[in-house]
Amino acid sequence: MTPFPDQAPTAAYLHIPFCRQKCTYCDFISFAARGRDCQQAYVAALLREIEIVASNRLYLPGRKPVPLQTVFVGGGTPTVLPAGDLVRLLGQLRACFGMEPDCECTVEANPGTVSQEALETLYAAGFNRISFGLQAVQPRLLHLLGRIHEAGDLATGVQAARSAGFSNINVDLLFGLPGQTIQDIDETLDFVLGLPVTHISFYGLILEEGTPLAAAEARGQVRLPDDDLERRQYHRIRLRLAEQGFIHYEISNSARPGYACRHNLVYWQALPYYGFGLAAHSYTDGLRLANPSDMDRYLTACRGDTAGPAGWPGAEVSERVDRQEAMRETMLLGLRLIRGVRDRDFKARFGISLFERFAVPLADLHRRGLIIVSGGRVRLSRRGLDLANQAFRAFIGA
Repeated sequence: MTPFPDQAPTAAYLHIPFCRQKCTYCDFISFAARGRDCQQAYVAALLREIEIVASNRLYLPGRKPVPLQTVFVGGGTPTVLPAGDLVRLLGQLRACFGMEPDCECTVEANPGTVSQEALETLYAAGFNRISFGLQAVQPRLLHLLGRIHEAGDLATGVQAARSAGFSNINVDLLFGLPGQTIQDIDETLDFVLGLPVTHISFYGLILEEGTPLAAAEARGQVRLPDDDLERRQYHRIRLRLAEQGFIHYEISNSARPGYACRHNLVYWQALPYYGFGLAAHSYTDGLRLANPSDMDRYLTACRGDTAGPAGWPGAEVSERVDRQEAMRETMLLGLRLIRGVRDRDFKARFGISLFERFAVPLADLHRRGLIIVSGGRVRLSRRGLDLANQAFRAFIGA
Protein backbone atom coordinates (compact mmCIF):
# COMPACT_ATOMS: atom_id res chain seq x y z
CA MET A 1 0.00 0.00 0.00
CA THR A 2 1.25 3.48 -0.88
CA PRO A 3 2.59 5.34 2.20
CA PHE A 4 0.57 8.30 3.47
CA PRO A 5 -0.04 10.81 1.93
CA ASP A 6 -1.49 8.58 -0.75
CA GLN A 7 -1.05 8.77 -4.49
CA ALA A 8 -3.57 10.53 -6.73
CA PRO A 9 -7.09 9.07 -6.54
CA THR A 10 -8.01 6.11 -8.69
CA ALA A 11 -11.73 6.30 -7.88
CA ALA A 12 -14.30 8.83 -9.09
CA TYR A 13 -17.87 9.44 -7.94
CA LEU A 14 -20.36 11.41 -10.05
CA HIS A 15 -23.54 12.71 -8.44
CA ILE A 16 -26.71 12.92 -10.53
CA PRO A 17 -29.26 14.76 -8.37
CA PHE A 18 -32.39 14.03 -10.42
CA CYS A 19 -35.15 11.53 -9.67
CA ARG A 20 -38.75 10.97 -10.68
CA GLN A 21 -40.03 11.18 -7.13
CA LYS A 22 -38.17 11.86 -3.90
CA CYS A 23 -38.44 9.03 -1.38
CA THR A 24 -39.87 9.74 2.06
CA TYR A 25 -36.65 8.72 3.85
CA CYS A 26 -34.16 10.43 1.51
CA ASP A 27 -32.07 13.37 2.71
CA PHE A 28 -29.64 13.35 -0.23
CA ILE A 29 -29.30 16.42 -2.42
CA SER A 30 -31.76 15.38 -5.12
CA PHE A 31 -34.69 16.87 -6.96
CA ALA A 32 -37.81 15.48 -8.58
CA ALA A 33 -39.42 16.79 -11.76
CA ARG A 34 -36.59 19.05 -12.95
CA GLY A 35 -36.95 19.82 -16.65
CA ARG A 36 -34.68 18.75 -19.48
CA ASP A 37 -33.13 22.23 -19.69
CA CYS A 38 -31.90 21.90 -16.10
CA GLN A 39 -30.59 18.41 -16.77
CA GLN A 40 -28.66 19.56 -19.83
CA ALA A 41 -27.15 22.50 -17.96
CA TYR A 42 -26.11 20.18 -15.15
CA VAL A 43 -24.48 17.64 -17.46
CA ALA A 44 -22.57 20.47 -19.18
CA ALA A 45 -21.37 21.67 -15.76
CA LEU A 46 -20.25 18.17 -14.79
CA LEU A 47 -18.30 17.79 -18.03
CA ARG A 48 -16.64 21.14 -17.39
CA GLU A 49 -15.84 20.34 -13.76
CA ILE A 50 -14.09 17.11 -14.76
CA GLU A 51 -12.08 19.02 -17.36
CA ILE A 52 -11.06 21.77 -14.92
CA VAL A 53 -10.03 19.33 -12.21
CA ALA A 54 -7.98 17.22 -14.61
CA SER A 55 -6.27 20.25 -16.13
CA ASN A 56 -5.26 21.58 -12.72
CA ARG A 57 -3.40 18.38 -11.83
CA LEU A 58 -4.64 17.94 -8.28
CA TYR A 59 -1.49 16.21 -7.17
CA LEU A 60 1.49 17.05 -5.06
CA PRO A 61 4.63 18.26 -6.91
CA GLY A 62 5.95 15.63 -9.28
CA ARG A 63 2.75 13.62 -9.35
CA LYS A 64 1.06 12.59 -12.56
CA PRO A 65 -2.51 11.47 -13.19
CA VAL A 66 -3.09 7.79 -12.64
CA PRO A 67 -5.80 5.89 -14.52
CA LEU A 68 -9.11 5.38 -12.76
CA GLN A 69 -9.81 1.93 -11.38
CA THR A 70 -13.41 2.55 -10.33
CA VAL A 71 -16.23 4.91 -11.29
CA PHE A 72 -19.55 5.17 -9.48
CA VAL A 73 -22.45 7.23 -10.87
CA GLY A 74 -25.00 7.70 -8.10
CA GLY A 75 -27.90 9.92 -7.20
CA GLY A 76 -30.74 10.59 -7.16
CA THR A 77 -31.51 8.24 -9.97
CA PRO A 78 -28.88 8.57 -12.71
CA THR A 79 -30.97 6.58 -15.17
CA VAL A 80 -33.61 9.31 -15.36
CA LEU A 81 -31.06 10.99 -17.64
CA PRO A 82 -30.91 9.85 -21.27
CA ALA A 83 -28.31 7.12 -21.66
CA GLY A 84 -26.37 9.39 -24.00
CA ASP A 85 -25.71 11.85 -21.17
CA LEU A 86 -24.25 9.12 -18.97
CA VAL A 87 -22.13 7.89 -21.86
CA ARG A 88 -20.73 11.41 -22.38
CA LEU A 89 -19.84 11.69 -18.71
CA LEU A 90 -18.07 8.36 -18.66
CA GLY A 91 -16.22 9.30 -21.84
CA GLN A 92 -15.09 12.58 -20.27
CA LEU A 93 -13.61 10.76 -17.30
CA ARG A 94 -11.82 8.37 -19.63
CA ALA A 95 -10.46 11.21 -21.78
CA CYS A 96 -9.32 13.35 -18.85
CA PHE A 97 -7.95 10.76 -16.42
CA GLY A 98 -7.68 7.50 -18.32
CA MET A 99 -9.13 4.20 -17.13
CA GLU A 100 -7.65 0.83 -16.42
CA PRO A 101 -8.92 -1.85 -18.83
CA ASP A 102 -10.82 -3.56 -16.01
CA CYS A 103 -12.15 -0.33 -14.47
CA GLU A 104 -15.29 -1.06 -12.44
CA CYS A 105 -17.95 1.37 -13.71
CA THR A 106 -21.19 1.37 -11.72
CA VAL A 107 -24.44 3.16 -12.48
CA GLU A 108 -27.31 3.32 -10.00
CA ALA A 109 -30.84 2.73 -11.25
CA ASN A 110 -34.31 2.38 -9.83
CA PRO A 111 -36.49 -0.39 -11.18
CA GLY A 112 -38.72 0.99 -13.91
CA THR A 113 -36.25 3.70 -15.01
CA VAL A 114 -34.25 1.59 -17.47
CA SER A 115 -35.04 0.22 -20.91
CA GLN A 116 -33.35 -2.57 -22.81
CA GLU A 117 -32.02 -0.08 -25.36
CA ALA A 118 -30.61 2.24 -22.69
CA LEU A 119 -28.91 -0.63 -20.87
CA GLU A 120 -27.32 -1.85 -24.08
CA THR A 121 -26.04 1.68 -24.75
CA LEU A 122 -24.58 1.98 -21.25
CA TYR A 123 -22.90 -1.42 -21.38
CA ALA A 124 -21.40 -0.75 -24.80
CA ALA A 125 -19.94 2.53 -23.47
CA GLY A 126 -18.11 0.83 -20.61
CA PHE A 127 -20.54 0.61 -17.69
CA ASN A 128 -20.15 -2.92 -16.36
CA ARG A 129 -21.91 -2.84 -12.99
CA ILE A 130 -25.46 -1.76 -12.19
CA SER A 131 -27.04 -1.17 -8.79
CA PHE A 132 -30.82 -1.37 -8.43
CA GLY A 133 -32.61 0.22 -5.48
CA LEU A 134 -35.37 -2.21 -4.51
CA GLN A 135 -35.56 -1.80 -0.69
CA ALA A 136 -38.52 -4.20 -0.24
CA VAL A 137 -41.12 -6.14 -2.23
CA GLN A 138 -44.23 -5.53 -0.14
CA PRO A 139 -46.51 -2.88 -1.71
CA ARG A 140 -47.32 -1.33 1.67
CA LEU A 141 -43.62 -0.84 2.47
CA LEU A 142 -42.82 0.52 -0.99
CA HIS A 143 -45.69 3.00 -0.59
CA LEU A 144 -44.45 3.98 2.87
CA LEU A 145 -41.00 4.69 1.41
CA GLY A 146 -42.37 6.68 -1.52
CA ARG A 147 -40.95 4.26 -4.07
CA ILE A 148 -42.38 4.44 -7.60
CA HIS A 149 -41.83 0.82 -8.59
CA GLU A 150 -43.25 -2.61 -7.90
CA ALA A 151 -41.26 -5.75 -7.21
CA GLY A 152 -41.89 -7.03 -10.71
CA ASP A 153 -40.08 -4.01 -12.13
CA LEU A 154 -36.88 -5.24 -10.52
CA ALA A 155 -37.17 -8.65 -12.16
CA THR A 156 -37.71 -6.97 -15.52
CA GLY A 157 -34.76 -4.64 -14.97
CA VAL A 158 -32.38 -7.38 -13.85
CA GLN A 159 -33.24 -9.60 -16.80
CA ALA A 160 -32.84 -6.65 -19.20
CA ALA A 161 -29.45 -5.84 -17.65
CA ARG A 162 -28.30 -9.43 -18.07
CA SER A 163 -29.46 -9.43 -21.68
CA ALA A 164 -27.52 -6.20 -22.27
CA GLY A 165 -24.31 -7.84 -20.99
CA PHE A 166 -24.20 -6.87 -17.29
CA SER A 167 -22.99 -9.74 -15.13
CA ASN A 168 -22.28 -7.60 -12.05
CA ILE A 169 -25.67 -6.64 -10.59
CA ASN A 170 -26.39 -5.25 -7.12
CA VAL A 171 -29.70 -4.87 -5.32
CA ASP A 172 -30.20 -2.53 -2.35
CA LEU A 173 -32.48 -3.60 0.51
CA LEU A 174 -33.69 -1.82 3.63
CA PHE A 175 -34.51 -3.37 6.99
CA GLY A 176 -35.76 -1.87 10.24
CA LEU A 177 -38.74 -0.29 8.48
CA PRO A 178 -41.93 0.65 10.33
CA GLY A 179 -44.20 -2.37 10.35
CA GLN A 180 -41.63 -4.64 8.70
CA THR A 181 -41.61 -8.23 9.92
CA ILE A 182 -39.25 -11.18 9.69
CA GLN A 183 -41.71 -12.69 7.21
CA ASP A 184 -41.35 -9.55 5.07
CA ILE A 185 -37.57 -9.98 5.14
CA ASP A 186 -37.87 -13.61 4.06
CA GLU A 187 -40.28 -12.77 1.23
CA THR A 188 -37.97 -10.05 -0.06
CA LEU A 189 -34.95 -12.35 0.09
CA ASP A 190 -36.83 -15.17 -1.62
CA PHE A 191 -37.67 -12.80 -4.46
CA VAL A 192 -34.20 -11.30 -4.86
CA LEU A 193 -32.37 -14.61 -4.55
CA GLY A 194 -34.50 -15.92 -7.38
CA LEU A 195 -32.84 -13.40 -9.69
CA PRO A 196 -29.31 -13.56 -11.21
CA VAL A 197 -27.79 -10.92 -8.91
CA THR A 198 -24.20 -10.95 -7.68
CA HIS A 199 -24.22 -8.40 -4.85
CA ILE A 200 -26.74 -7.38 -2.20
CA SER A 201 -26.50 -4.32 0.06
CA PHE A 202 -28.69 -4.25 3.16
CA TYR A 203 -28.99 -1.11 5.23
CA GLY A 204 -30.86 -0.38 8.42
CA LEU A 205 -33.26 2.53 8.05
CA ILE A 206 -32.04 5.76 9.61
CA LEU A 207 -34.64 8.49 10.01
CA GLU A 208 -32.95 11.69 8.90
CA GLU A 209 -34.17 15.03 10.21
CA GLY A 210 -36.27 16.93 7.71
CA THR A 211 -37.55 13.90 5.80
CA PRO A 212 -41.29 13.12 5.56
CA LEU A 213 -40.82 9.72 7.18
CA ALA A 214 -39.01 11.23 10.17
CA ALA A 215 -41.84 13.74 10.55
CA ALA A 216 -44.41 10.96 10.43
CA GLU A 217 -42.53 9.07 13.14
CA ALA A 218 -42.36 12.20 15.30
CA ARG A 219 -46.14 12.58 14.97
CA GLY A 220 -46.62 8.95 16.05
CA GLN A 221 -48.02 7.92 12.67
CA VAL A 222 -45.37 5.24 12.16
CA ARG A 223 -43.24 3.33 14.61
CA LEU A 224 -39.82 1.80 14.09
CA PRO A 225 -39.22 -1.80 15.19
CA ASP A 226 -37.48 -2.24 18.53
CA ASP A 227 -33.73 -2.90 18.63
CA ASP A 228 -34.16 -6.64 19.11
CA LEU A 229 -36.33 -7.05 16.01
CA GLU A 230 -34.09 -4.76 13.96
CA ARG A 231 -31.04 -6.88 14.88
CA ARG A 232 -32.91 -10.11 14.13
CA GLN A 233 -33.75 -8.75 10.69
CA TYR A 234 -30.11 -7.84 10.06
CA HIS A 235 -28.80 -11.25 11.00
CA ARG A 236 -31.57 -13.02 9.09
CA ILE A 237 -30.41 -11.27 5.92
CA ARG A 238 -26.73 -11.86 6.64
CA LEU A 239 -27.10 -15.56 7.37
CA ARG A 240 -29.54 -16.34 4.59
CA LEU A 241 -27.24 -14.75 2.05
CA ALA A 242 -24.32 -16.76 3.41
CA GLU A 243 -26.35 -19.94 2.98
CA GLN A 244 -26.79 -19.03 -0.69
CA GLY A 245 -23.06 -18.57 -1.32
CA PHE A 246 -22.80 -14.82 -0.76
CA ILE A 247 -19.73 -13.68 1.16
CA HIS A 248 -20.43 -11.16 3.91
CA TYR A 249 -17.48 -8.82 3.33
CA GLU A 250 -18.68 -5.53 4.89
CA ILE A 251 -21.17 -4.78 7.64
CA SER A 252 -23.96 -4.03 5.16
CA ASN A 253 -22.78 -5.83 2.03
CA SER A 254 -22.56 -9.39 0.75
CA ALA A 255 -21.41 -10.57 -2.65
CA ARG A 256 -20.81 -13.69 -4.63
CA PRO A 257 -17.09 -14.55 -4.85
CA GLY A 258 -15.25 -11.99 -6.95
CA TYR A 259 -18.07 -9.42 -6.92
CA ALA A 260 -17.29 -7.21 -3.91
CA CYS A 261 -17.77 -3.54 -4.82
CA ARG A 262 -14.26 -2.25 -5.56
CA HIS A 263 -15.38 1.38 -5.51
CA ASN A 264 -16.80 1.22 -2.00
CA LEU A 265 -13.68 -0.59 -0.82
CA VAL A 266 -11.84 2.67 -1.56
CA TYR A 267 -14.02 4.47 1.00
CA TRP A 268 -13.74 1.70 3.59
CA GLN A 269 -9.96 1.71 3.30
CA ALA A 270 -9.90 5.52 3.73
CA LEU A 271 -8.17 5.97 0.39
CA PRO A 272 -8.42 9.11 -1.81
CA TYR A 273 -11.19 9.66 -4.36
CA TYR A 274 -12.61 12.30 -6.68
CA GLY A 275 -16.16 13.57 -6.26
CA PHE A 276 -17.88 15.43 -9.09
CA GLY A 277 -21.25 17.11 -9.08
CA LEU A 278 -23.62 18.97 -6.82
CA ALA A 279 -22.72 18.55 -3.12
CA ALA A 280 -20.12 15.92 -3.99
CA HIS A 281 -17.17 15.39 -1.68
CA SER A 282 -13.58 14.57 -2.60
CA TYR A 283 -10.56 13.40 -0.64
CA THR A 284 -7.14 14.00 -2.15
CA ASP A 285 -3.72 15.09 -0.92
CA GLY A 286 -4.88 15.23 2.67
CA LEU A 287 -7.81 17.56 1.88
CA ARG A 288 -11.52 16.90 2.10
CA LEU A 289 -13.33 19.10 -0.39
CA ALA A 290 -17.05 19.86 -0.57
CA ASN A 291 -18.77 21.07 -3.71
CA PRO A 292 -21.59 23.64 -3.50
CA SER A 293 -24.96 22.12 -2.56
CA ASP A 294 -26.87 24.95 -4.23
CA MET A 295 -27.58 24.26 -7.89
CA ASP A 296 -27.12 27.84 -9.12
CA ARG A 297 -23.82 28.20 -7.27
CA TYR A 298 -22.56 24.92 -8.67
CA LEU A 299 -23.52 25.76 -12.25
CA THR A 300 -21.95 29.22 -11.99
CA ALA A 301 -18.71 27.85 -10.54
CA CYS A 302 -18.34 25.30 -13.34
CA ARG A 303 -18.94 27.90 -16.06
CA GLY A 304 -15.90 29.90 -15.04
CA ASP A 305 -12.21 29.30 -15.53
CA THR A 306 -11.17 29.94 -11.96
CA ALA A 307 -10.40 26.92 -9.85
CA GLY A 308 -10.94 26.90 -6.13
CA PRO A 309 -9.02 24.95 -3.47
CA ALA A 310 -6.73 22.28 -4.95
CA GLY A 311 -8.07 23.06 -8.41
CA TRP A 312 -11.77 22.38 -7.84
CA PRO A 313 -14.27 24.95 -9.18
CA GLY A 314 -16.45 26.22 -6.36
CA ALA A 315 -15.34 23.67 -3.77
CA GLU A 316 -14.40 24.49 -0.22
CA VAL A 317 -11.98 22.69 2.08
CA SER A 318 -14.08 20.98 4.73
CA GLU A 319 -11.19 19.30 6.52
CA ARG A 320 -7.43 18.90 6.42
CA VAL A 321 -6.54 15.30 7.18
CA ASP A 322 -3.14 14.91 8.80
CA ARG A 323 -1.35 11.63 9.41
CA GLN A 324 -2.92 11.08 12.84
CA GLU A 325 -6.44 11.64 11.56
CA ALA A 326 -5.76 9.38 8.58
CA MET A 327 -4.74 6.60 10.96
CA ARG A 328 -7.92 7.03 12.98
CA GLU A 329 -10.08 6.95 9.87
CA THR A 330 -8.29 3.87 8.58
CA MET A 331 -9.29 2.00 11.73
CA LEU A 332 -12.79 3.44 12.01
CA LEU A 333 -13.69 2.71 8.38
CA GLY A 334 -11.61 -0.43 8.03
CA LEU A 335 -13.46 -2.16 10.84
CA ARG A 336 -16.57 -2.01 8.68
CA LEU A 337 -14.90 -4.73 6.61
CA ILE A 338 -15.52 -8.23 7.92
CA ARG A 339 -11.84 -9.03 7.34
CA GLY A 340 -10.95 -6.00 9.47
CA VAL A 341 -7.64 -4.13 9.33
CA ARG A 342 -4.35 -5.93 8.78
CA ASP A 343 -1.38 -4.63 10.73
CA ARG A 344 1.00 -5.21 7.82
CA ASP A 345 -1.04 -2.92 5.57
CA PHE A 346 -1.39 -0.29 8.29
CA LYS A 347 2.37 -0.30 8.92
CA ALA A 348 3.16 -0.05 5.20
CA ARG A 349 0.97 3.03 4.95
CA PHE A 350 1.86 4.84 8.17
CA GLY A 351 5.19 3.40 9.32
CA ILE A 352 3.84 2.26 12.67
CA SER A 353 2.00 -0.80 13.95
CA LEU A 354 -1.70 -0.33 14.61
CA PHE A 355 -1.20 -2.31 17.84
CA GLU A 356 1.29 0.31 18.98
CA ARG A 357 -0.66 3.34 17.78
CA PHE A 358 -4.00 2.21 19.22
CA ALA A 359 -2.94 0.01 22.11
CA VAL A 360 -5.37 1.57 24.61
CA PRO A 361 -8.63 1.55 22.58
CA LEU A 362 -7.86 -1.91 21.20
CA ALA A 363 -7.33 -3.32 24.68
CA ASP A 364 -10.64 -1.83 25.82
CA LEU A 365 -12.56 -3.12 22.80
CA HIS A 366 -11.05 -6.58 23.22
CA ARG A 367 -11.99 -6.62 26.90
CA ARG A 368 -15.59 -5.75 25.96
CA GLY A 369 -15.72 -8.50 23.37
CA LEU A 370 -16.25 -6.16 20.43
CA ILE A 371 -13.18 -7.16 18.42
CA ILE A 372 -11.18 -10.26 17.57
CA VAL A 373 -7.40 -10.03 17.24
CA SER A 374 -5.90 -12.86 15.23
CA GLY A 375 -3.17 -13.37 12.65
CA GLY A 376 -1.96 -9.79 12.81
CA ARG A 377 -5.44 -8.51 12.05
CA VAL A 378 -8.21 -6.73 13.99
CA ARG A 379 -11.87 -7.31 13.12
CA LEU A 380 -15.27 -6.94 14.70
CA SER A 381 -16.70 -9.87 16.63
CA ARG A 382 -20.30 -11.08 16.28
CA ARG A 383 -21.12 -8.82 19.23
CA GLY A 384 -19.14 -6.04 17.58
CA LEU A 385 -21.35 -6.20 14.48
CA ASP A 386 -24.31 -5.29 16.67
CA LEU A 387 -22.45 -2.60 18.59
CA ALA A 388 -20.30 -1.34 15.73
CA ASN A 389 -20.86 2.35 16.47
CA GLN A 390 -19.41 1.84 19.94
CA ALA A 391 -16.33 0.26 18.40
CA PHE A 392 -15.94 3.08 15.88
CA ARG A 393 -16.24 5.77 18.55
CA ALA A 394 -13.24 4.31 20.35
CA PHE A 395 -10.98 5.72 17.62
CA ILE A 396 -12.43 9.21 17.49
CA GLY A 397 -9.86 11.44 19.11
CA ALA A 398 -7.66 8.47 20.02
